[in-house]
Amino acid sequence: MPAKTIKTLTRTLAMLKCIPIYPKSLTTRQIHEHVKAFEPNISLRTIQRDLMELTDVIGLTFDDDSKSEGYGWSFAFDSPNQFIPSISKEEALSLKLVQEHLKLYLPSHTYERLTALFKKSDNVLQNSSETKDWSSLVQPMPQALSFTPTDVNQEHIDAIYNGLMNESWLHIQYGNKDKTYKVKPLGVIIRDSKLVMVCQYDGFDNVRNLLVHRLKSVEVLDQTFQSDFSLKDYIAKQAAAVLLNKDNIELTFEAKGYVKNLLNESELNETQKVSQLSEDWVLVKVSVPHTVELENWLLSQLHDIRLLGPESLKARVINKAKAAFVLNNI
Repeated sequence: MPAKTIKTLTRTLAMLKCIPIYPKSLTTRQIHEHVKAFEPNISLRTIQRDLMELTDVIGLTFDDDSKSEGYGWSFAFDSPNQFIPSISKEEALSLKLVQEHLKLYLPSHTYERLTALFKKSDNVLQNSSETKDWSSLVQPMPQALSFTPTDVNQEHIDAIYNGLMNESWLHIQYGNKDKTYKVKPLGVIIRDSKLVMVCQYDGFDNVRNLLVHRLKSVEVLDQTFQSDFSLKDYIAKQAAAVLLNKDNIELTFEAKGYVKNLLNESELNETQKVSQLSEDWVLVKVSVPHTVELENWLLSQLHDIRLLGPESLKARVINKAKAAFVLNNI
């Protein structure tokens, strides 16, 4: 490759690496100063000419708000060309799956910033005969029925993340109550396709879990707070679930069919022990938190399990099953 061509290519790559994504921008003079580190004798006029040519090739945008410093240059926030180098087919496939699940859970401005990346992944998939039909051939499916709230307010989500990032108090209305509350946002959990805000009410030390789609209003306050709360530790202690007992229980049951296969292939936690009883049945012992979620799961799997203990849990599950029969006049 001729030396002149290499020099031009190096200069072009140097410019592209420093140009930010809109609404941020760099002036022509700022870009010129950056390129001079690689090519000391390059003129401002050459940089101006190169940038103008690049607007047609890769869709750079510019404004004239800083005329004394030259145009302000940016990549359009939805331009797939802002991501250099290109992404692979494997990366594009992964991004397509990610795209389908992020919109509900991210602040709107953050999701919008990913538009260009998603566009680039779509272009990669569409331009390959191997992957252009991939989205119709691979689809995620929840383990059970998945109910996604239809009335999630994106402004509420934005306000919650704003409070989290800036450690700002929030003023909220929740559920059917007209009363407002001042809360300290501590984290966000995605549970069963729903967003849960972990927070503390002003004047209280206990941690609360609020479903984001039930918030009637959210306002970010100017007041800030400091906290050493660890969301990771909170989740590890199963505190995000609805605890019915502060201590773990020793769950024991026999399983067949689907549950047997499930627990042979995966585990509830590291304490799980599975032993064979017969060709069809296994014995399962595991130490777990006693939660509403656990009871509901056991109820949903009664056709494949024999619940042995503890007696307190066994009695609660049996009573719930009996109540369902009574309610349905069975």
